[in-house]
Amino acid sequence: MLQFKNTAEQFKEFIKTQGIECLIHFTPTKNLYSILENKNLMSRAKLESLDIEQFDILDYVKFTDEVRYDDKNYINLSISFPNTFLFSKFQARTKDDLTITWCVLKINPIYLYVQETLFAVTNAASNSAKRQFGISGDIEKLKMLFSNELHINTFNGVRTLNRQNLHSKFPTDVQAEVLVKDGISIDYIDEICFATDEDLAEAKAAMFNFDTSKFVVNSSLFTSNRS
Repeated sequence: MLQFKNTAEQFKEFIKTQGIECLIHFTPTKNLYSILENKNLMSRAKLESLDIEQFDILDYVKFTDEVRYDDKNYINLSISFPNTFLFSKFQARTKDDLTITWCVLKINPIYLYVQETLFAVTNAASNSAKRQFGISGDIEKLKMLFSNELHINTFNGVRTLNRQNLHSKFPTDVQAEVLVKDGISIDYIDEICFATDEDLAEAKAAMFNFDTSKFVVNSSLFTSNRS
């Protein structure tokens, strides 16, 4: 049973005000089998503790910089739309490998107010997220993800972001992250989205032993335009 923060009602009000309908996690489609089999999307630490093998894209695609929160107990999510900065890189690096296709999981925003959930204003693995803004689970930190203006310290200087005409459901920085500890029940995965009809058909065929009623095509999630 999920344990909620004692400020859950404030979170619910903020979710409603911002129009946040879902949290987002992208993964290679080949990982769906173990997610469906175990009825959970699990952190790397949880997978290792249960000796469950799952394809880790970061073991396959090497990046020069750290791209994920370095605590293996957490699952990295974004709000309302994929982290296009990372997702576009992953898609580009794997485009010539016919064994890798992608799916995007839409997850119920209830996990925003689960007790141990944390928030990062920008990429949780970055020094700016950890040291400049801090990573924590309070309502004020979540609200900070939607600041009208952010000045993010980087190795190349200060990166300034403005909301301008950005829809209220999107964080100011596309790299903002929600960190969910241990696991997410499949009961709270509302949709499993694919880029094309072909990818959907292949996934349904591969997962024929499971309920695939949540499988849908949503090509907009595989672009770089939040809308």
